[in-house]
Amino acid sequence: MNSNTNGYYARVALSFAKKIDTDLLAFVRNVIALMTNNIQYPTPTPTLAVLTTSVNAFETAVHDALDGGKIAIATRNAGRVELLALMRQLAAYVQASCNADLLALIGSGFDAVRAPSPVGVLPAPQNPRLMMTGKSGELLFKFDRVNNAVNYSVQTAPAATGPWEDDSLSTAARVLIGGLTPGETLWGRACANGSAGASEWSTPTTAMAV
Repeated sequence: MNSNTNGYYARVALSFAKKIDTDLLAFVRNVIALMTNNIQYPTPTPTLAVLTTSVNAFETAVHDALDGGKIAIATRNAGRVELLALMRQLAAYVQASCNADLLALIGSGFDAVRAPSPVGVLPAPQNPRLMMTGKSGELLFKFDRVNNAVNYSVQTAPAATGPWEDDSLSTAARVLIGGLTPGETLWGRACANGSAGASEWSTPTTAMAV
């Protein structure tokens, strides 16, 4: 059920509920047309006759509400709620009857759930900076958070060319570095770790401990 084909799961998308009225009407009528005499779906629940009655009433209510009358608008809104409830019932029927077959699902007129795009390798953290904390022998290394990062690797060095030493992994975009000697120059850099591995290292940044 969770495998995807061509970027889609064999699961009925319920995003039709977000469609504007005119698009919803067209969508429902297309579902009715494609499910009529469709051997994959011999006993739709609710029946297509019930759904047709509801969509016809909703279309009339949408037209009547164009004049902005409060009663007409309330009738239109109630008709939309009823139609969406019926469509959700039908979506559940299609889900149970398509047997996790993507083509059969699409053949009902419903849309399939799109599989999320892979995140890929993350970009390097931006805006790295080493800052004084007001405490002697201590610096705060900060950088901008990276979306979809699981954690961050941090390295420090006495010079921009290294040698670089690993600090502890951090789930936050700020790392406190202590135990420094006043007057000591420190360099820092970070990379973001995600599902596809580690990003490139950030641009090194430097500060002097006090």
